[in-house]
Amino acid sequence: MTTASNATLDEIIELLKEVKPGIADQTVEAGQSVVEDLGLDSLDLLQLARRINRHFGAEFDLDAWNADADTHQRSVASIAAAVSAVGRA
Repeated sequence: MTTASNATLDEIIELLKEVKPGIADQTVEAGQSVVEDLGLDSLDLLQLARRINRHFGAEFDLDAWNADADTHQRSVASIAAAVSAVGRA
């Protein structure tokens, strides 16, 4: 998996906080799971994917990302890495 830039990671964290306002005051770490640690459900993930697609102008494939969940444990960093990889494709 590619390494995401700090800027991309910061932007993903801001989008997460927009989707899940309850975490707005929390410090979100790259290694945290968006499901287990931050509490996003399937509808939140769909909304996050749409926001990512609009914000970055690239197609974040939520299904492919979910398929690799055993590898990356749905971490914040894995979303940023997937977005960075699509941006370079």
